[in-house]
Amino acid sequence: MYKKTTKLTAHQNIKYTNEIGAGSSILGNLEGVGNYKIAGGLLGNISEASSAGATLVIDQGGYVQGDIQYSNLIVIGTVDGSIDVSSRIEVYPSAVIRGNIKYKQLNIHPDAKVNGRITCSNLQDKDQDLAEVINLSTASKTGT
Repeated sequence: MYKKTTKLTAHQNIKYTNEIGAGSSILGNLEGVGNYKIAGGLLGNISEASSAGATLVIDQGGYVQGDIQYSNLIVIGTVDGSIDVSSRIEVYPSAVIRGNIKYKQLNIHPDAKVNGRITCSNLQDKDQDLAEVINLSTASKTGT
């Protein structure tokens, strides 16, 4: 039997600097400062003004149609666009994401719907370092 854990409601303890309320809709790009909650709609891109480790929450019923670039992201609603988080993303069971995700830490709960390419920035950086170390030579092994 599936039991709700306190982890699923952890976003409710976040103090928000700003919020787009339920029923509201904004058209245009947004640059967020601090923790931000979207319970309404945003048709445009959203980015964090400074990489200070803030959290963006797309609440249930909230949606973003555009690209997201933030330190931390919690998705409970809907996102149509690319996501680039420099730290952690958590995707709740009611979430729908249509777009590519680049992350450092990822937690996708059961029943969440994600359609896109998922890329771990830690592995991407590591693979590039390993590729620079490998040196292939065409010299003959027999010495001739």
